[in-house]
Amino acid sequence: MKKLTTTLSADSEGNSGSRRNQKGKSVARFSVRELGPSTWPDFERMVEKHNGVWGGCWDTWFHMTPSLRKQWSGKHQEYKEKLVRANRSHAALVYDGPDVVGWCQFGPLVELPGRMLGYGKMDIGLPDWRTTCFFVDRDHRREGVAKAALEGALRFIAAKGGGTVDGYPIALPKGKKYSNSFIWGGTESMYLDLGFRPLGPFGTSNRVMVMRKIVRGR
Repeated sequence: MKKLTTTLSADSEGNSGSRRNQKGKSVARFSVRELGPSTWPDFERMVEKHNGVWGGCWDTWFHMTPSLRKQWSGKHQEYKEKLVRANRSHAALVYDGPDVVGWCQFGPLVELPGRMLGYGKMDIGLPDWRTTCFFVDRDHRREGVAKAALEGALRFIAAKGGGTVDGYPIALPKGKKYSNSFIWGGTESMYLDLGFRPLGPFGTSNRVMVMRKIVRGR
């Protein structure tokens, strides 16, 4: 299957334009490609640069049920590649030139069954799609990469027929800084800017929110 590619420019707030970001650099122009067999080597190189991300997770947490975590313990890279080559793992990869500098994982519920129990404590229907994890290269943070990744994910979802899309941003008190690993789900402001509406805390956690958007297919 041919993978879609989009291009966009984003500043530190994730807005298109020609302003400078908070590091004083000119606005980066990113291209966004979908994770797949042809882009796996680029993704692999980026993850290896960051020691497997999140303690060697390889962005597999939401792919796994408890039994799968036991089965594939210590073999997350192998499992991730297996899913990608079987077209059962999706992400919008943000490129700066030839290099992946971040991504947004997305997919239907059957691909991302992890951490679903929170819905049992909410009076809402299940979504068609989930946007679950973000990661940004340590050399490209605060440059709008995460928002570019989410925009790309929404475009890919629209191309696949659209539907309801849920995200799980982290509620951050204003003015307080957190590590990139803490905000694995992105931020509320980023989701709001792209038209998502808040549905409430995800289960019993007041830190993780559920936000939803209806994406029209094209």
